[in-house]
Amino acid sequence: MIVDAGLGAAGLLRRPVAGRVVSVHRKAAYLRLDTEQSGEHADRGAGHIDGAGALVALVAPGVEPGPVHVRCTTLPPCRIGEAVTGDGSRLAGPRWALRGPGAVWWGTTPGPDALAARDDDLVRAALVPGELLAAAARATSPEDLAAAVGGRGPGLTPAGDDVLAGVVLVERAAGGPGVEDRLAAVCAAVRTTGPSRAFLAWAARGQSVAPAHDWLHAVAAGDRAAATRALARLHALGADSGRHLAAGMALRLLTLPGQLPRVVSQTARAAPGPGLRHRV
Repeated sequence: MIVDAGLGAAGLLRRPVAGRVVSVHRKAAYLRLDTEQSGEHADRGAGHIDGAGALVALVAPGVEPGPVHVRCTTLPPCRIGEAVTGDGSRLAGPRWALRGPGAVWWGTTPGPDALAARDDDLVRAALVPGELLAAAARATSPEDLAAAVGGRGPGLTPAGDDVLAGVVLVERAAGGPGVEDRLAAVCAAVRTTGPSRAFLAWAARGQSVAPAHDWLHAVAAGDRAAATRALARLHALGADSGRHLAAGMALRLLTLPGQLPRVVSQTARAAPGPGLRHRV
């Protein structure tokens, strides 16, 4: 049974779809789904890959909610390449079926004023040392950042993309809907994996995994206990995906107006280079 689906997947589960399983992992199976049936064309929004359908992830119990996640009571026995169909209330492969579509999940972010009043001591706790973060800290625009770290690193979502997604999520929250088109274009230009492209696209729309949203709210409120819990949940995601996502959010938060003198000294400690001295 489907428990809930992120904003990027929920709409697909409520209409007829057809597609295939494109990858299978221990806690997730990625599907590429399309709603083009009987001449009806679906909106090709964030999460679509090369015009060939939207990517969604069936995920096991205990996996954090996310924009393309479809959380299930039991992860079905998917096989790469098998066909998948859905009729709006049931999603099925040859040997499994899920009843749904379940509740819709989406993340909220603090507004610009709340982010400006954040607790920087809590933010600094999310920074991680390393060459990748140093390269990110030297970027002075979203385009520079994508060129510096986009697609860098191994894995389903490369570490460079995780850092970029964190920066983009905060940029979207601080800048409001007016920056969305620019951020979406920057993310779409990154040469990376399908799952990473989908998560970047949704970051540009202000959506990420649940602990990222919880952490942003906690640091904006100065809630140390909640920030610590959310950061621990982020660090538990993947080998280091959540760690780099958190670091990207921290980098961008520390460059928001009113915090520049503090971020220059912190960046110098965390990563050599001139630092994020301009608005990313």
